[in-house]
Amino acid sequence: MKNEPMAKLVTGGTGYVGSETVRQLVNRGNQVIAFDINIVNYRIEDVEKKVKVVRGDLGNFNEVLNLFKDNKIEAVYHMGSMLSWMSELNPWASFRANVLGTYHILEACRLFGVSKIMFTSTLGTFGLGMEKVVSDTTLQRPTMLYGAGKLYGESLGRWYAGKFGLDFRSVRYAQMIGPNVRTPGHWAPPMIEDAILGKPNICQFATPDSVGSWIYVTDAAKAAIDILDAPKEKIHMMNYNVTGFAPVISARETEILLKKRYPGFKVEYKMSTDPRRMARGMAVFDDSYARKEWGWSPVYTAPEAVIERFEKDVKENPRRYGLAK
Repeated sequence: MKNEPMAKLVTGGTGYVGSETVRQLVNRGNQVIAFDINIVNYRIEDVEKKVKVVRGDLGNFNEVLNLFKDNKIEAVYHMGSMLSWMSELNPWASFRANVLGTYHILEACRLFGVSKIMFTSTLGTFGLGMEKVVSDTTLQRPTMLYGAGKLYGESLGRWYAGKFGLDFRSVRYAQMIGPNVRTPGHWAPPMIEDAILGKPNICQFATPDSVGSWIYVTDAAKAAIDILDAPKEKIHMMNYNVTGFAPVISARETEILLKKRYPGFKVEYKMSTDPRRMARGMAVFDDSYARKEWGWSPVYTAPEAVIERFEKDVKENPRRYGLAK
């Protein structure tokens, strides 16, 4: 360990956004440690030889402490968590991973002198009484356990910053867009993917009027890296919304765009009757504080650009996204 260079730790490092963050950090010349409870090698196979992969459980404090003890960590990208639908199915495991896990990472940073950490949050921290424009000052009242756990992480990080001087920052993602995202509530990624693959789409999680704000997965990883690279004096809000483009887009508008690019594409709207799976209202996801304070600037800033990049990844990187046969 004495001769090891300082490394950047990515929890959830072989997860969907975590693996892309690992890739971008490696491609920028960083030493990277990917920590995950379920190692998904195909997501990072192009850079795996340059990454130290450690299997472990965020909910087990001893494993987290040993991770910090055995490695020279200079900064943390805390992305490991149990996502929304699985959190509803197993709330006890969600609490262990998302709430206790975040506490364990923050406490390990304090104990081992790691001064910089960023945390990935979600638009799911907003909920009841959502306004037409959701900004970083909008009241957060989540309705799902995943959002509640993430809001706790935002608040705990802010407390660690005030109490112990930890340099904590976080980003709340808009609707995640990328190949093979077919989790309940996500209507846009399956629609785009089916159009690219020449398949009809059965839209279970939206009506034609359902709307969302999007961020492409590579931009999500870029936001995580950019916020931690920003000078500390630029960080005031601490917890920030980030999106690819500000205006919302409806399912019908998305369908029309896709039909122009992929003639013959068909969509059938068959909303789930399960209230947990039904489309929820979505407002404009205002990320002006991120743009103003630390210069957030996504690469894919229009629906057409997102769709074009999506197609490129489906065709050129199917194994990365679990699409290869």
